[in-house]
Amino acid sequence: MEAEEILGVWLESSEIQLRLPLTLRLVLDYLAKHRWVAQSAAQIEAGMRTDPFYLRHGKRSRSSKKMTRRISRSGIKTYVARIRAALQLAFDEAGIDLKVEDILISERTVSNEVGYRLRARVRFVHLQ
Repeated sequence: MEAEEILGVWLESSEIQLRLPLTLRLVLDYLAKHRWVAQSAAQIEAGMRTDPFYLRHGKRSRSSKKMTRRISRSGIKTYVARIRAALQLAFDEAGIDLKVEDILISERTVSNEVGYRLRARVRFVHLQ
């Protein structure tokens, strides 16, 4: 498992690939694996920093580029916005009339914290 690499992400039941760079594929993969619960940016950062899959992502990749990324808490809001933009492109291409804010939701807490949760099924292709 440690040699796996996320090659791409597709909308479930379609052939539409989301146009995501590596960092966003990793964040979306994490959100998909934890879609039953909204998580704050700090929780996402901590979860990805301690999960062996993300720490060793693409370790044995044939690519000359580093296949791991450091995800910062402060960048999560930007990553979510970029994932939503990619989802919107895919929805438009597939002719799907959905609001991306209903798929990748932001849930406010009683404080200033925001939790992010994915409410869609996506298909990931992992290489070993």
